[in-house]
Amino acid sequence: MEKYKHVLPGQHVYKGRLFFGFSPPDVLDAVKDFDVREDDVFIVTYPKAGTTWLQEIVWLIVNDGNIQKAKVEQVYFRSPFLEFKDLVLNEVGLELAKPMPSPRVIKTHLPVDLAPTGIFKTKCKKLVLFRNPKDLCVSYFHFYRSSSSFGNFQGSWPEFLEMFLDGHVDHGSWFDFTKGWWDKRDNSDVYILYYEDMKKDLKNEIKKMSCFLDKSDISEDTVDKIANHCCFESMRTNPMTNHHDVYSINKEISPLLRKGMVGDWKSHFTVEQSGYFDLLYAEKMKGIDIPFQYQL
Repeated sequence: MEKYKHVLPGQHVYKGRLFFGFSPPDVLDAVKDFDVREDDVFIVTYPKAGTTWLQEIVWLIVNDGNIQKAKVEQVYFRSPFLEFKDLVLNEVGLELAKPMPSPRVIKTHLPVDLAPTGIFKTKCKKLVLFRNPKDLCVSYFHFYRSSSSFGNFQGSWPEFLEMFLDGHVDHGSWFDFTKGWWDKRDNSDVYILYYEDMKKDLKNEIKKMSCFLDKSDISEDTVDKIANHCCFESMRTNPMTNHHDVYSINKEISPLLRKGMVGDWKSHFTVEQSGYFDLLYAEKMKGIDIPFQYQL
């Protein structure tokens, strides 16, 4: 008998990780052989770490603050989700990415060992966004509830928390993903940044990303424009980024861009759940000192 009642549509296990049907085995196989270019820019996140936010910012930095184009083309077509295959939206990440002109901005949620082989054989840029795992877990819970492609989760918060801690969620264990990418932190072409730092001082983070992306000559005016365009309220009301057009997300249950708060986990976790999470974290992340921020 299955330990968990919830089943993802098209659920399958690929090399030890759970995936939903929109990341099928043939696509995950093909991702390994994806032709990575030297000037590619990869957005690497675990689901619900602030992916869409970072995609929009990085795409604008790479494209010299072209907000005019960003306002008329969906972010998921400008910055494809590599291992994603949705034939309804005609959003097949690999196929969208292949013909794109350089420099491409590509999104992935894959752990290190499932990422394209070429990602470490080239000097392509990899921006890895971390978010404190308690807020991330809460955000993932609400996304599971609202998304039909995730089976509109009907279970309780405690049930989802257990699934998350067990790695029984789409894209597998947060702990495995985080440890794998943290191990790459000293690579010159890997830049680790934090959701909470972006919340604290977005303009400063945009400047640091720009330097990493060899765009250090970015003007103060362009930084201001990107920061204004990419503030949470703007992202949430922007039809090119809020995914309100996506058939599989019921925004009445929970919009993709929900609160964007740091510390919202406190409204979901009981004291006991938080303590249990901390114990498990200490056990699974022993010897790894990542400066997560659980409140601002």
